[in-house]
Amino acid sequence: MRNKVIGLLVLTFSLSLLLTGCWDRLELNDRAIILGWGMDLADDGTYMATANIVVPLASKTTGSQGEEPGGVTGFLTESAYGKDNLDATQNMQRKLSRILFPGHRRNIFIGEKLAEAGVAQVLDEYSRNPSVRPRTNIFVVKDATAQKAMSLSYQLESNPSTAVQKIQEKIGAPISRSLLDFFMMVNGGSCGVMPALRVAPSESKNKKEKPTDNPPQTTLELIGAAVFDQQLKLAGYLGSEEFWVRLWLTGTLRKRDFTYPVGGPRETVTVSVNHFENKVIPQVKGNTVSFNVQLQGYGVVMENESGLDLSKPESLEQIQREMSRHIQRQVKKIVTKAQKELKCDVFGFGDALHKRHPYHWKQMKSDWPQLFLESDIDIEVKFKLTGTGTTGKSLVPDVADGDHLL
Repeated sequence: MRNKVIGLLVLTFSLSLLLTGCWDRLELNDRAIILGWGMDLADDGTYMATANIVVPLASKTTGSQGEEPGGVTGFLTESAYGKDNLDATQNMQRKLSRILFPGHRRNIFIGEKLAEAGVAQVLDEYSRNPSVRPRTNIFVVKDATAQKAMSLSYQLESNPSTAVQKIQEKIGAPISRSLLDFFMMVNGGSCGVMPALRVAPSESKNKKEKPTDNPPQTTLELIGAAVFDQQLKLAGYLGSEEFWVRLWLTGTLRKRDFTYPVGGPRETVTVSVNHFENKVIPQVKGNTVSFNVQLQGYGVVMENESGLDLSKPESLEQIQREMSRHIQRQVKKIVTKAQKELKCDVFGFGDALHKRHPYHWKQMKSDWPQLFLESDIDIEVKFKLTGTGTTGKSLVPDVADGDHLL
């Protein structure tokens, strides 16, 4: 019996040596949580990395504001130079008392100079490193550096990296997957597209005269999308009025308000659309490709400055015709820009061809950049009103007669 007890004690002691526990555990207080990451190209060819890091104590006191009464922001901005992403990260770590933790990184910012030189080397690390989430947002900062954009304080959010993600969501664009979409596009025959933003100066001429004054400040603004060629170099931009066209053609637009003249230049109607449909039908004849693009939108009239009586069916039909005509003309203009100016398939037409005619795509894939430029693309737009708001005829007496128009 005694030998059994001794044997059991020896066995327990031996097993305890194998149970090392959490010897490599890293406490939360030892982590520098990154919400945003930026990359810029320096004049000497090296990279400058910038990180937006959560400041825990400031985050508790700031709430949803970017700055607490004492003037302490809810984030820390730090930068470092390096030969590549990881080298810059290692150099940045020498300045920080906590271990950099990218697991919560939501957004990546690319400076325009780096985008023009090419992003292939930078994106290689993002495709290999398991700590980089593929459903991360990635932005190009037009006319500025990523560092400048990430250094701005944003009053509605504790971190500017969070702000741009929410802005993107509010304008009806897909979120939390632009990096994944970019990888899919450049590997599927299309040109790469990233959302673009700029550092927007204040539109107010009023100066802050008292501490309680709060005039508009310099802020971040989404301006459309950056387009990359086959070498992953910046080819140009789609403006904000062009960006939604691409989203509709690719089936990712969720909501949009359209304001177009119906009659005179100032006789406008605004329709809020929250349901979009798209169909891209490729046709192959010999060595040529054509596309029939069918777009449908369903919306509600939210503002009527046209003087039309919306209680009459003929007025609704007129609005539908005018909206369809204006949108069709705008879509054709953007398609022409992609073919003639950008020289890039930013709409995923190559992917549609691959799905509908996989055999032909196998033969045409290598020549697709040139075939896209020569493709005939027919656009059809059908706009349908599903409602006129809470009233048909305007409650403003003189609107029906158009007397309010100058």
